[in-house]
Amino acid sequence: MIVVSVCPPDDPGLLALVDAMTAELVPLYGLPPDARPAPLARDARHLLAIDGGKAVGCCAVQPLGPGVCELKRMYVDPAQRGTGLAVRLLERAERTALDLGAERMRLETGIRQPAAVRLYERAGYRPIPAYPPHDRDPESLCFEKTLRPS
Repeated sequence: MIVVSVCPPDDPGLLALVDAMTAELVPLYGLPPDARPAPLARDARHLLAIDGGKAVGCCAVQPLGPGVCELKRMYVDPAQRGTGLAVRLLERAERTALDLGAERMRLETGIRQPAAVRLYERAGYRPIPAYPPHDRDPESLCFEKTLRPS
């Protein structure tokens, strides 16, 4: 049974998944081999999916400003893709954003990640103009969703 919960930013399972995510993005976007994701704000909430003691998915929710959070570092282990785990992570991230007082969730993904784009569009995210710092990257796609408390 997969459990999704908040974890500290230095959780070894989380760090391993972020490394795996980065390793996928390096060749996909021609990034330098030593590329690292930008640090998140101290008030970001990290979510980790655990299956039988193994970290299998993650994401983070980072406040951007009044009423707005940003989904960051969404990643699902390739062996778990297609199981609905990404949907579970996204739903938990949205609840976390609501708990943080957000009314809207934004996110950025890339033009070379059509599966991610489909996931977000199916979940009700709509394209928006790229926001900083993504507005300088022609391969960035930005989305936003108005959150509704359930």
